[in-house]
Order: sequence, then C-alpha cells, then structure tokens
Amino acid sequence: MSLSHFPSERPRPRHDKARRKCRPRLLVACATSLVVALALVVAACGSSHSSTAGFPNTPAGKQAAWLVGAVSHEPVATAEFPAHFDSAYLATLPAPAAATLNASWTGTTGLRLDSISSSVPDSIVFVVTVSGTNQLSAALGKQVSVTVTVDAHGLIGGLHLQPAGATPAALPSAPTTSPTTSGSLPASGTSSVRQIPVGVGSPPLHATLTLPAGRGPFPAVVLVGGSGPGDQNESVGPNKPFQDIALGLAARGIASLRYDKRTRDYPQDLNPLTFTPTQEYVPDALAAIHMLQQTPLIDPHRIFVAGHSQGGTYAPLIAKQAPQLAGVIMLAAGTESVASATLRQLHYLATLPGTIGAKAKAELPDLAAQIAQIDSRAALEKDSPSAVLLGGAHPVYFLSALAYNEMATARAIPQPLLLLQGDRDYQCTVKNDLDVWIRGLKGRKDVTVARFPKDDHLFLSGTGAPTPLDYTQPSHVDPKVIATIASWIERVDRDRHG
Repeated sequence: MSLSHFPSERPRPRHDKARRKCRPRLLVACATSLVVALALVVAACGSSHSSTAGFPNTPAGKQAAWLVGAVSHEPVATAEFPAHFDSAYLATLPAPAAATLNASWTGTTGLRLDSISSSVPDSIVFVVTVSGTNQLSAALGKQVSVTVTVDAHGLIGGLHLQPAGATPAALPSAPTTSPTTSGSLPASGTSSVRQIPVGVGSPPLHATLTLPAGRGPFPAVVLVGGSGPGDQNESVGPNKPFQDIALGLAARGIASLRYDKRTRDYPQDLNPLTFTPTQEYVPDALAAIHMLQQTPLIDPHRIFVAGHSQGGTYAPLIAKQAPQLAGVIMLAAGTESVASATLRQLHYLATLPGTIGAKAKAELPDLAAQIAQIDSRAALEKDSPSAVLLGGAHPVYFLSALAYNEMATARAIPQPLLLLQGDRDYQCTVKNDLDVWIRGLKGRKDVTVARFPKDDHLFLSGTGAPTPLDYTQPSHVDPKVIATIASWIERVDRDRHG
C-alpha cells in the first residue's frame, strides 16, 4: 500500500474530459445481512407487557400481531420461525436462526403500539415505543417505525426499522429479488458488533445499520454501491465487500449504513425514460444520511459518505447536497466516459486466454457499434427518448452522465477526500482513473490517496493478471483498506477538533 497527501498548490483549470459511466453488467462495470440484529427487531416488538390489539385482520397485520405477541412468551419455539418467516429471509441470519433471535430478546420490558401509519393486505407500517434496556432502542431511539411486508404465502419477507419520523412512511411493494444470503466473515473483533435491519428512503430499501460495541455516539459511514442493481453488500459471486467493510469498521469503533440499490428493490417504480444516474445515487444516499443524523448512537457531526466505483464518482455530488458531511471516501472511483471505459474494458478482456477472451473478441464489433451510439451528445439528443441503448439504458441516462462533471464537483466541495485504488483493478484503473483524479484535484491540501498493489476492483487481494473469474473465488476485502479508511476517519476527527 502507498499513501500520500497532496501539497497545497494553485488549482488547475476545469477538468473538461471528466465524464460519468454506467457500466453494462457484461463487463462487471466499475461498480460492481440482514444479520444478527433482525433479532433486535423482534425484541423491540414484544415483551411481557406487549399487546397485539389494534392490528388489522390482514396477512401483514396478522404477522405483525404474531411478532409482537411471540416475544412476550419467549423463548419462541424453533418450529414457529419457518411458520412465520420466508425461508430466504431466515437464511440471512447466522445459523441457527431461532437461537440467534431468542438470544437477542433480553432487556425489553414493554412495548406500546402508538399508531398504524398505513396498512394494505401485504404490508403494514406501525410505530411502537420500546421500554427496557435493549440494543434496538439504544440504536434507533425509544420510538421506532416498523414496516412488515409479507409474500404471496403470507410469510414475512421484508422487515424494516427506522427512527420514527426519519422518512415519510410508505408501503413498499414486494421486492423482486430475495434477500441476499449472508456470507462468512472473519470472526476477529466482530463478536460484539450489532447489525440492525432498517429501511432507507421511501419506499424503504433493505438496509443494515452496523454498530460497534459500546454506547457511542459513533462516527458513521454511508456506503454507496456502484453501477447495476446491487444489494447492500455489493455481492459479487461469493464475495460481499460492503459487509466486510461494515464489520471491519465496526471493530474500529465506526458505525455504517448500507442499503440495496433502488434498481434492485423497486425497479418497477422507476421510469426508464427519465431515470438518470443522479436519481440512481443521490436521493437514497441523502435519506441514509438523514436517518443517521436522527439515530441516537450516531454523532451527527461525524458522518461520512463512502462510494465505490460509480457510487464513488457520484460521492462528491452527494456531499455537495449534504454539506454537513464530515468527509468523502472514494473507492475505485471512475473518471472516464461510459464509452471510453466500456471499450477499454472490452479490449482488455479480449486479451485474456480461454473463453473469456474469445467471447470478448466475438462481441467486440457489435458492442463497439453500441458504444459509438452513446459517445456523442449530439447523437443522443437526436435519439428517440424511448431508444434502448447500451446496457438497456435510454438516452436521458447517458445525457445526464455526460453533463455531470465529477472533477469540478470534487474540487468545489469543502469536505476532505480519501481516494483508494487497487493496482490490479482493470475496471477503474490507476492510469485511466486515479491519475486523472490526482491531476484534477492538485491544489487541494486535504486529499489523501492510498494505493493497494495486490487489490482488484472489489479490493480483494490477488496475484497475476486480473480477470472476472477472480470474483468467483471466496475472499474478503483487504484488511489494509479497512484500516486505512478507519485511520483516515480518526485523523479527520482529530483535525476537526484541533
């Protein structure tokens, strides 16, 4: 790893070539858990003083009533869980799920159902006041908004929590994808970490608030994923980079909030004719920041945003709209245009041996023609708004990407910046991306750059020429990356307080 800081110099002229990218999933683009504390959800929803009165006689209402009543007779029998929870949802918990849940219910002495915000047959949103000493109320406050969504069989398939009033209550339609199964993680330093399922934005996205051991208030990081409909862990094959980062930061005393992309949980709610990268990244990140500001265990003055890949490119724009952020972390953030980066990646893949190289060579002529369609603003403006272009996106998406100048935005924001880059990353590279950031940001004295010679785009360490097959091998984020982020946050804290 190499680490450097920029000296103070006169700012350079505007970086006009910096453009935005939206990568096709074919190229594993420049982007690429609901865990123990689901138990805390149930802990908040019941005790010997709980009442199930007031819930409607609907599938969601019945499950909400069961959830509240079950804990008052804890421990709940193991056989009851599969009778009330979708199996895919239970699979996100550390096994055995029943023991994990029952072990987390201690400390709740009472629950008051304050109100039902909204209710339809398959979803219900209600507000509860929690009594007792437990991790849920410590994290989210005494008054918590709970959203329960059931699947076609009436089983709980979605469970979201957030501080009451954090965002307007809204009933989500059922997500089109199942919850992501939690992967194994290094056990060291994570035994006291608390992971609480919450909802970000409206309708609420599947999300996890990860808290360190202790009372806080903690600094916190909002993790913003890269391109494509990724889950909150940024899962690629068996690897879950954001989960690794969240647990690693928690071991260093730093909280985090990660969430599914809206393109994953609610694609049916998005209008592809008007959907832009700004809409893809900014509103939900701002909602996550707002939620952390209202979370009792979080220090509202020490909230950071960390974006990976395309999420890193849009992190400066998020910070521009959230000036209260303490700092911006950019992991493998790109600067190339969609066309340039896509073509470069395709040419690289064509050099690889075996079926990967052969397939890339075969697809190169057709993809090159598609790339040419999105490489000209004039051509995009002449296209029909309904034209389907590279990666299934429409002209408005690429026009918005071309209009966004990430370099000028990053130069203008007041927050300190941390840029991290793996030398083995063929998607966002040192030459085509990091070096461009360094040149464009020269003159800012509060920019730190860290390079990791063995790391790829997901910050997984390896050797040899990187290939997409690397992502199929189980691994974990380089511990040096997590340590660098944590140390930088600690240094920013010290600098802010003299």
